Amino acid sequence: MKLEEIKKYCKIVTNEEKQGEELYFKDKPDYEIIKDLKRNGYKWHNTKKCWYRKLHYTGKTKKRNYLGIKVGDIFHYSWGYEQTNANYFQVVSLKGTKQVIIREISYEITETTGLDSYKVRPIKDSFLKESQFIADNGIGAIKQVKGLENGTIYINIESFGFCSLWNNTDDLMTCYY
Repeated sequence: MKLEEIKKYCKIVTNEEKQGEELYFKDKPDYEIIKDLKRNGYKWHNTKKCWYRKLHYTGKTKKRNYLGIKVGDIFHYSWGYEQTNANYFQVVSLKGTKQVIIREISYEITETTGLDSYKVRPIKDSFLKESQFIADNGIGAIKQVKGLENGTIYINIESFGFCSLWNNTDDLMTCYY
């Protein structure tokens, strides 16, 4: 069984202090799963009653974080009251096991769907000089990547808003002013 499949059957906890990952199962996993856990570097922690492994990477050397985010991935932010705005942020660096550095990028209109209604998509590596969400878009902002049990991966961009990992489909944007 692949590690991604095994992780569907347990609670996953990232231990920031120890730079590790802990897997908690409701019941003892069967022998084949235990073999796969050991093959992937997990060890049994008798006190905590979990399988754990150390995540052996730093921001400069790792290629993906613990949720699979990599440099170049894009997050989409959709917001607005009387209109729907679209903003895009590209991951430019990974920092530790859970953080990324993002910069805002521009978008292109791919289709006009009506009066003041458009379909848009991000333009990778087309970084904006200024961003209303990032103080210095030339440097970027450090954000923590989070994941929900349903598989949604997101970052908080404001205290009341979050960006989800872009799904490679055009997004709707409307503007009336």
